[in-house]
Amino acid sequence: MKETSIKRVVILGTENSHAKAFARLLQQSRSVRLIGAWGAEKAANRSFTRDFGVPCADTPDAYVSEADGVLITARNGGDHLALARPYLTPGRTVFVDKPLCNEPREAEQLLALARENRVRLCGGSCMKFAQPLLRLRTLAEAEPGTVVGASFSAPVEMQSPYGGFLFYAPHLIEMALTVLRAPIRSVRAVRQGDTVAAMLRYDRFCASLFFGCDAYTAALSLRSGGKHCEVRLKSIPTLYAKELNHFCRLLAGSAAEQQDPEELAAHVRVADAIRRAYETGIEIRLS
Repeated sequence: MKETSIKRVVILGTENSHAKAFARLLQQSRSVRLIGAWGAEKAANRSFTRDFGVPCADTPDAYVSEADGVLITARNGGDHLALARPYLTPGRTVFVDKPLCNEPREAEQLLALARENRVRLCGGSCMKFAQPLLRLRTLAEAEPGTVVGASFSAPVEMQSPYGGFLFYAPHLIEMALTVLRAPIRSVRAVRQGDTVAAMLRYDRFCASLFFGCDAYTAALSLRSGGKHCEVRLKSIPTLYAKELNHFCRLLAGSAAEQQDPEELAAHVRVADAIRRAYETGIEIRLS
């Protein structure tokens, strides 16, 4: 790739509202320039070109020789490995929106390619940047061993054509993973209509996840002093800027911003376990 002072990026997945949000933010950047895009839906491509003045290529790999970084926002996680593969080359920065992939084996392949080629990889859900969740995590880590339980809720789209449960579930799962850093031992789950109730079992406590609520909420209970803290997340779109800023810092070469690959893929494994749990009715072990 040709070295320039301004980093060049492309967006793959114009059908996603996240693509438009990132494009608007990139219009304000002096150090990163959006040079093109691609999407599987022609109407979305025409709209994207009209709104942001960049061309939409006929194939997703059209920018391999030009782009320093790529933002993969295609809605279906089942497409992410194929879209990312041509761009997983040395020196590149790659963002992959939630879900990283639909299947754990695909996520493992993506991580292996990124590791082999020393690609700076980031992505997943924007929830990891939510300050209320980070405050709950600080509280849980400040008093280790005193957590007695937690609960989380968020929307889900069980009938989504972009992977069903797996399309939106990562938001709620990453909420739990952000607050609770301990290993999840097993998962149980029940589907009722277009909602799912899941229970994550840790060594000393359990956490409940309800997929189907309109609100994004989190609660943490501690044995110490009988503390019970609840938060409700608002203004979710404001987190897109934090996601993009993180990507741009990686693009600029900041090693300190590199995400742990296993943490990046954790939501894929948990989502897969929850899906298998509600489909089979059995407890799924994770560790």
